[in-house]
Amino acid sequence: MKTSIKATKLNAVSTLISGLSILIFSNKLASIFEIANNMSFLIVGGVITFFSLTMVVEIKKQRALAILWIIIQDIIFTMTSIYVLIFRPFDISDSGYLLIGLFLIPIIFFIIYQSLGLLRIDSKRGTNAKLMSFKRIVKANKSKVWEIISDVENYHKIAPNIDDSKIISGEKVGMVRSCSHGKDNWTETCSLWDEEKEYSFEVDTTALDYPYPLKMLRGNWQVHEINKEETEITMNFEFEYKKSFQNILIHPIMKYKFTKVCKELLDNWQNIIED
Repeated sequence: MKTSIKATKLNAVSTLISGLSILIFSNKLASIFEIANNMSFLIVGGVITFFSLTMVVEIKKQRALAILWIIIQDIIFTMTSIYVLIFRPFDISDSGYLLIGLFLIPIIFFIIYQSLGLLRIDSKRGTNAKLMSFKRIVKANKSKVWEIISDVENYHKIAPNIDDSKIISGEKVGMVRSCSHGKDNWTETCSLWDEEKEYSFEVDTTALDYPYPLKMLRGNWQVHEINKEETEITMNFEFEYKKSFQNILIHPIMKYKFTKVCKELLDNWQNIIED
């Protein structure tokens, strides 16, 4: 996320300077473009300045989905400008078209820079996988917390993104569980079970009917004793997309939705545990 935020900061500063420059030098630009009045530059400068301020807001909130939206807007602006440069639909000077072309250079740079930042968000060092972690401290002893979060057959009653779950075979390590959400179905196998400490499930993403664009998905649930009356629940999800471009186009959306799901899941567990 640091790369994306750094790129967005540079983009915001560059865009703000550009917007204010267009506003300040609107009369001069009208002369260079050989346009009768400066109204179009006042509008464009105002829009660009406002766009730069929206980026400042996102720098504080650090939302991957918003950064993706900024990139998309930059791409739309770039494609529109390229169309203008190729077909020259406006009666402006050659110098004007040249300035439009030069203006695109930093925008294309920021599209690439911010896209690389999105590519690295949540990346697990040294791998192509993503890793997302969620934690919650609840007021209960470790044994009680473990008893509730290890009820894997009834996981669907807690997780808002799962409609049904059932044990197909086995128990603990080697246990196979089927899950469904709407019309989507999949199976997962328990690969780790350390009593009152942690357990893991690995999803069979190789199945022909597996509905999601993931090459690998592994979930891990842990309990850590803070003291006799407090326990920390940790959920780790490691996954890898099938295609590299999905790290940029899909992950920001998935991150936004899945973060909401996990927060609600932890809320549900906390309500049951502390009731």
